[in-house]
Amino acid sequence: MVAVGTAPAHALDDPPATRTGTVELVPVTSRPGADVQVRVSGCAGDRATAVSEAFVTDARLARDTTGHFAEATVRSTTSAGTYPVRVSCDGREDVAEGVLTVVPDAVPDGRDGHAALGREHENAQDHEHEREHGVPVAPVPAGGGGTAPAAAAGTPGTPGLVLGGAGVLIAGGLIWYRRRTDAARR
Repeated sequence: MVAVGTAPAHALDDPPATRTGTVELVPVTSRPGADVQVRVSGCAGDRATAVSEAFVTDARLARDTTGHFAEATVRSTTSAGTYPVRVSCDGREDVAEGVLTVVPDAVPDGRDGHAALGREHENAQDHEHEREHGVPVAPVPAGGGGTAPAAAAGTPGTPGLVLGGAGVLIAGGLIWYRRRTDAARR
């Protein structure tokens, strides 16, 4: 379920003169560890930042055709409740404000389309060596990430690269030798 929540400047408790933009959160209700899309309109500058106690880190919004946009991750340790999302634009604080509702993280029971996942948890005693997988709490400053397990097992890998490189060197050496001996005969 995707819900859209907007908080117009005049709908908040602060005076309308201090806020000029709107914040749209998708989904407006989220769980700990989930991603939330933040869209802001009414910010004339190029730089905008969304800040919330519920976010892992401040979300730096990028300008697009309809305003500013970013994705933020809800902390995995966030308690259920409502959290304000405040946006500053080009150094001006509280240009816009919205509210994110965090609901408790529930164990899948099969009623929400994750029946297979629920059965895996029931059979956990058969797989004691498996540990519970956590949700990342911050972006990792590295490339590739979790793509290594996705590599096909039948790919040549390092031995294939070494053999291929050796073949290219041998072929290059033979070509060089032949040209040199042909030039010496002339």
